[in-house]
Amino acid sequence: MSAKVSNLSTERLFLREITEKDTALIVTFRSDPEVYQYFLSPHPLTEEEHLNWFRTRYLSDDNCMNWAAALKDSGETIGVFGIKRQESEHTAEVSYILSPEFQGKGYAGEAVEGMIRFASEEWHCRFVSAQIHVENQKSAAFAKGLGFECFGRRGKFELYRKVIM
Repeated sequence: MSAKVSNLSTERLFLREITEKDTALIVTFRSDPEVYQYFLSPHPLTEEEHLNWFRTRYLSDDNCMNWAAALKDSGETIGVFGIKRQESEHTAEVSYILSPEFQGKGYAGEAVEGMIRFASEEWHCRFVSAQIHVENQKSAAFAKGLGFECFGRRGKFELYRKVIM
């Protein structure tokens, strides 16, 4: 396990940094066709692919954080949330995968707001961004609801940004 940052806490969620023990859960979340259809590389993730990324890239990348989000009241893990500091030191890109049965209950917004606080306080970012597949209207509406604004497009992805400082 990396010692990149302490865990994050929100009103209803506890976010802890992912470990190798989260592999099966992450592969399950990331291999859902309703999820991976909107990724840059749209295919089911294998355990081998995840572990290779985790060991060779994630652990050595101080500009990337990923958390498993669990409900405080039950401990059930409901999603995986990530943030990556961009080339511009003032911007961090957020990503999120929330288990379908927990969508629409405010959990994703709570987790993303926690990551935004982290980006502002720990990395001193002034902006957060998100790349959202043009066909993923649910995610686009979610981002807009958090105050993100679309400012461009790159291929099949719309680019969103929010000012945080």
